[in-house]
Amino acid sequence: MISRRRLLIGGVGLAAVGGLGVFGFGRGAMEARIAAVVHRRLGFLQLDAAGVAQFAKDQASAYLAKKIPTWNRMRYHFLSAVAPSFNRYFRSNDHRSRVQQLEDPIISTYLLSSDFFIGGSDETRVIHYVAFFDPLRACSNPFARPALPAASV
Repeated sequence: MISRRRLLIGGVGLAAVGGLGVFGFGRGAMEARIAAVVHRRLGFLQLDAAGVAQFAKDQASAYLAKKIPTWNRMRYHFLSAVAPSFNRYFRSNDHRSRVQQLEDPIISTYLLSSDFFIGGSDETRVIHYVAFFDPLRACSNPFARPALPAASV
């Protein structure tokens, strides 16, 4: 017969092993999945493998560091779950799978974080990761062209 004490100790041990698995393997699996998505969706570009790995690490860190949802996000989710009339007017024509819809922001962020647009969107050269794109940082405009030297004008 199993005692209550053994059941509680086994449950705590199982939760600890599960927590270590999530923290140990979860982040690495997330980074590997992000890198695989970038390589698969941008297969026509020549990507720097070390840069993609660094981007995956930065993207996973940014994703895991998200704060508590704002009041507007909670209100939107509440209304969309409760009010059927709210869902009626906000239907999307995007019939792709949820996974494909979640890949688009990752690809956009990678392209904005790389030197793809700075180099004139040239698909023949190797694309290098520069820094994680943060729209709130003042000097992170990937579309800004560097000033030309006076000799070339």
